[in-house]
Amino acid sequence: MIYLARVAVFLVCLVAVGLSTGCKKSGEDTSVIEGAAALPGATNIWVAIEKKNYDGAMAALFKVRDACTTPEQSIQFMVLSRQVRDKLSEAGATSPAAAEAARALRALATGGR
Repeated sequence: MIYLARVAVFLVCLVAVGLSTGCKKSGEDTSVIEGAAALPGATNIWVAIEKKNYDGAMAALFKVRDACTTPEQSIQFMVLSRQVRDKLSEAGATSPAAAEAARALRALATGGR
């Protein structure tokens, strides 16, 4: 009986935690996302991806990274690189070159792991 009570309390706690985190805002700062799109050279990345020039997109991404000088721009760059990685992963379903670029970007983001 005590075991069932403990399990019930555990399940109630799980549900409470799940509901409390599910109701919160996503935590995304729209100004950071907009800032990421406005970084100098960011449009070159998206143009290269549209043209399926994934090596060019990676080169443009590195140019944007090198141009970041403030902590705010660094945060915006992290958001941008995440967006690029997601787009490359999506394209990687049909393109081996995009999949390879996504793997390389993922390895850079995780420190080569």
